[in-house]
Amino acid sequence: MSSIIRSVLALSAVAAVAVAQDSTTPKLDAPCADAVIFMARGNNAPYHDSRTFPFVDATCGKLRAEGKTCDYIEIVFPKNGDFCPQIGDGVRNGQSQITAFNKKCPCTHIILNGFSQGAWIAGDILAGPGGCSQITTGLDPTSAPGNAIAAALLWGDVMHEANQPYNVLDGAGLQKDGRHADSLARLNRYSSVLRSYCSKGDPICANGDDVEKHLTYFEKYTEDASTWAVGKINEAAALCAAPTPTPSASSTVVASSVGVASATTVVSSSAAASSGAAASSGAASSVGAAAVSSGAAAVSSGAAAVSSGAAAVSSGAAAVSSGTAASFSAAAVSSGTAASYSVAALPPAPTSPVYVAPFTAPQSYDAMCVPRIKIEYVYA
Repeated sequence: MSSIIRSVLALSAVAAVAVAQDSTTPKLDAPCADAVIFMARGNNAPYHDSRTFPFVDATCGKLRAEGKTCDYIEIVFPKNGDFCPQIGDGVRNGQSQITAFNKKCPCTHIILNGFSQGAWIAGDILAGPGGCSQITTGLDPTSAPGNAIAAALLWGDVMHEANQPYNVLDGAGLQKDGRHADSLARLNRYSSVLRSYCSKGDPICANGDDVEKHLTYFEKYTEDASTWAVGKINEAAALCAAPTPTPSASSTVVASSVGVASATTVVSSSAAASSGAAASSGAASSVGAAAVSSGAAAVSSGAAAVSSGAAAVSSGAAAVSSGTAASFSAAAVSSGTAASYSVAALPPAPTSPVYVAPFTAPQSYDAMCVPRIKIEYVYA
């Protein structure tokens, strides 16, 4: 077997209705939040579409309720054209977009979400070609950027494979075509962070004849899916280590932050803190969190490390010991002593305060065309 030629044939369409609106500008970037969702929409859907976007709203809403930050990016691929080239574009672009974002924000966890044609694209991003002949073996889950993927969700996947441990709903044991064995083996490397939603009757993933099963996943299961995704974010190991203060002859602290304004803090021995938090024993902290040891406080956006009589801060927060005043964007001040600490520069970390713009209303559109797909493997 020297090569495998995969051809995709659109045999028929059900519920073929023209799209009413379209957004030609996908959202291509996000700040270094705690979690960023990469979205791959369905066939003929606009970017930021009203069918799949409830998942973003629900997931980010739950993360924000826990005090975390969340945003999204859209995977770029054409809305119209030949089906297989669309898949190829989506996979290549998706891998490039995830890789570029991870280089910018190596500490941010990623959620990958794909519906219908977008589920095929999302699966191929992880596992390499499942039906079209783009040349990739998928992202490696043991190294960047694959190891940043904390959760991946496939909905009504054209390449749905029956009886996998990550399958959910009553179509878990059904399939239409399934993945090639090599691609499936690579996809299964992500099984601990993967869910594949397939309903019995869905013509795309379960070879059924009820198109409404395919079109109503997010109406029925967004609550369940978003709760699961948030749980995966909370379970995921940190991608970046916390900074460790080290002795230095310099009193300079270099810290990386995202969207953090400078501030001035004045602390007396009776201490008051910014961001609505106060610490006793003559210590105060900004960013709403503090730890106190021997009259000193240190904050790193919710995490603290304190040494006696000295304090250190990263990510645009400040630590001030008793009787000292400082004006800073990122600063550390000791209590008038010669000894000081420095903190090495960090990558843009999700623990930095991040401003995420409110999400705009999703694009509404009518029921999309749902093509029946047949995968043929030809060995030559």
